[in-house]
Amino acid sequence: MSDNLEKFTERARHVLTLAQEESLRFKHDYIGTEHILLGLVRDGDGIAARALGNVGVELEAARQEVERIVGLGNRPSGVITEIPLTPRAKNVVELSFEEARRLGNDYIGTEHLILGLLREREGVAASVLDRLGIPLERAKAEAMRVRGLADVWTKVSTPATIIDGKAIAEEVRAEATARAKALHERGVTPGLALVLVGDNPSSLSYVRSKGDAAEQAGLFSDMYQFPDSIDQQSLISRILDLNDDSRFHGILVQLPLPKQLDEDVVIGAIDPSKDADGVTPINLGRLMRGEPCPWPATPAGVVELLHRSGHSPAGKHVVICGRSNIVGKPLAAILSQKSERANATVSICHTGTPDLPEITRQADILIAAMGAPLAIKAHMVKPGAVVIDVGNNWISDPLRTSGRRLVGDVDFEGVRNVASAITPVPGGVGPMTVAMLIANTVWLAERQTSA
Repeated sequence: MSDNLEKFTERARHVLTLAQEESLRFKHDYIGTEHILLGLVRDGDGIAARALGNVGVELEAARQEVERIVGLGNRPSGVITEIPLTPRAKNVVELSFEEARRLGNDYIGTEHLILGLLREREGVAASVLDRLGIPLERAKAEAMRVRGLADVWTKVSTPATIIDGKAIAEEVRAEATARAKALHERGVTPGLALVLVGDNPSSLSYVRSKGDAAEQAGLFSDMYQFPDSIDQQSLISRILDLNDDSRFHGILVQLPLPKQLDEDVVIGAIDPSKDADGVTPINLGRLMRGEPCPWPATPAGVVELLHRSGHSPAGKHVVICGRSNIVGKPLAAILSQKSERANATVSICHTGTPDLPEITRQADILIAAMGAPLAIKAHMVKPGAVVIDVGNNWISDPLRTSGRRLVGDVDFEGVRNVASAITPVPGGVGPMTVAMLIANTVWLAERQTSA
């Protein structure tokens, strides 16, 4: 059976991980057919999950039937060791291999897993489906139907090209370093002030990394950290001091801020000529008018990723999922401008969009900036589209020592089999945001010290 497991796709392996999670949920010390069924249902965009959903299988209803049939186990909570497959679950794997071979595939995907599961008629999974009123033959027919539709948009043999944000960010930083060196020769050292409120370890680490990157590029950088109890007027007073400090050509206030602080008012206190992240109202207005100004770092990074990876937005339909003031809206304004680096037709989707997949499937370039982990699934993407994932979300992962893992807004494993190019998380847009912050600061220094 180990040879068969090596043929599993990433999605099929993920289903087995979900099956293990379900086993732990029920405090069982084994992985049975019932857990595999629940894992398939949870794999929201897989062929098997869609087939099961189409015939009416709902996760909570299936869980209730599992509990009624086999009950809860007595496995100690918090103990995670290798959990063995039951003989019937092992048989499902063997039958899945047979189904893959019968269909002429050299891999085992979730479509083969569900077909193998439905052939194992004596397992608990079959009893669950029976109690839910779903005939096995109906479920099998739907799995085959969905698989046939999936072949239209799934390109298993040609996964998307990975757009390497780290490499492109290095290019941008190298160019900024050269420009900073030219300023040094004129007696100017670009300066960046970083403002952090609170002591969140992740925010502190991120802001320090920005400072380190700035100094590596030849900039002067200093961080100003304030307690999360600081009042608004005191914080604004410190920002006004930085506005008057000639050492700094750029100022960045790390968001989000504590609840007692009005972000709009605080950001509005930054001198627009020192707005390193391009988020003051005046600079956003200039951006909308197509006037020279620093662009918000993340949208600017997305534009650079597209151009430097050979995916110009000109003449393309770009769909942006997300309408925030720091990503979605400014990015739409940038890409729709009359410019060699833009000239796109742009659509913005948001929580009020009634049929999101209908819009996203029209995109030549799809940009996810929703703040919703793994929200963009493969069936929502047009074959051959370029997908940019701006998302940065921590989700729980009991199989990792830290108990969590970083994901984007895009279901990477599923979408990479449909898209022509895609950014990973981490390693995609994230490094570009820091690189563009440095480039913005150098640009501001050039503007402020030009003769």
